[in-house]
Amino acid sequence: MKRAGVVGSNEAVQKKQKIFDEKKESSVAEKEKKERSVFLGPYGPVKEKKSENFRDEESEISKTKGIDDKSNSEMPSKFIDSDRLSIAPMMAWTNRHFRFLIRQMTAHTKLYTEMLVDDTLIHQKHNLTRFLGFNPSEHPVVVQLGGSDPEKLAEAAALCEQWGYDEINLNCGCPSKKVSKRCFGARLMLQPELVKKITYTLRRRVQIPVTVKCRLGADNKESYEELCHFVKTVSETGVSHFLVHARKCILNGLSTAQNRSIPPLKYGWVHQLVKDFRHLDFSLNGHVQTLGQVNAHLNAHIDGGKTIDMTPPPPRKSVLVSHPSSTGASVPKGLKGVMIGRAAYNTPWIFLNADKEVFGEEKNPLETKDQLINNYIDYCIKVQQDEGYSKRLANMLVKPVLHLFNGTPKVRMYKQAINHAIHKEKKTDVSTVLRGALDVLR
Repeated sequence: MKRAGVVGSNEAVQKKQKIFDEKKESSVAEKEKKERSVFLGPYGPVKEKKSENFRDEESEISKTKGIDDKSNSEMPSKFIDSDRLSIAPMMAWTNRHFRFLIRQMTAHTKLYTEMLVDDTLIHQKHNLTRFLGFNPSEHPVVVQLGGSDPEKLAEAAALCEQWGYDEINLNCGCPSKKVSKRCFGARLMLQPELVKKITYTLRRRVQIPVTVKCRLGADNKESYEELCHFVKTVSETGVSHFLVHARKCILNGLSTAQNRSIPPLKYGWVHQLVKDFRHLDFSLNGHVQTLGQVNAHLNAHIDGGKTIDMTPPPPRKSVLVSHPSSTGASVPKGLKGVMIGRAAYNTPWIFLNADKEVFGEEKNPLETKDQLINNYIDYCIKVQQDEGYSKRLANMLVKPVLHLFNGTPKVRMYKQAINHAIHKEKKTDVSTVLRGALDVLR
């Protein structure tokens, strides 16, 4: 009887534990459901407002922080692949204010954040607005992550997905010594198996696409065969889009700036990847300065790349097995897209014609620089009304338009007027600063 009593007691405990576990699982599931139930607010996720005037409320919120961009509010009537043209992730440049400025000129160009380190996001969960906040008009927008720990990167990616980003990009191309010392960026090209593990973990954690940005190689791993091995290894996890900077990277011996110019460009290698991996997509990056060059690369598979250097890599020792095109091996396939880097901030005005020249639209969102700068000033006013008037924010807001008038008379005086107003006169009202600088140009 005593034995039976013990058994009965254990059964009761197990039953209570089962009920407790079921309630716990239900609670966790409900919490996750609520976390997913968000719509994208101006600077991050906002809890869903359930009311009859839901759409009106969402529109009203978008007007309170950042400009209400009517030009980009309508959904396109035809499918447009935004990967045809994108702006490279660049530290200290591609923040939300710069991305907003570019979006005023082009509705379709894909925008990227600066590289965000996984540890930063994980340890700054109380302050994610600073790192992940963005304006709704920026879509399509990709967040680039840096790191080498699969689980940490997956946790950071989940946060980015919750905040409404359209895609996750893994940085395997940054040559910075600071980044390299932490064993990520371009150094990851030396460890394709680790990148494979990272992308596998990322794709299991998030539902949005995962892509990889890389170089042609790093240090002594600089052959075309090794590049193919990297692509083949990583693609086994399901990653299907690689954005390739058409230079190798010398981690020991060259600075970050030198790695952007000294290693020779080999555009032909990237175009050859398209032929050798017909089941994958590739975008090309590296010293692309104009929309004309963008179109030359996009059409190289049709006209043979007559206006660009298409020197192919040396013959490979072994033939890589490629997946045939679903439409037949005789059908030529080209690059999925082209990515512009430094030209985006040195000559941002080139993007005014992007929608017509690259995406085939009938007209561009804006026609003049006056329209652009007036839109941006309105945006700055609303941002500062919401976030305050500080020197730090003022510097961030003026930086995207410093090079807007490059190549025009008095541009040097325009830049001097901005710097003098902020650093000498200590002005923090950006609308006043910019209008004063514009007066110099007239």
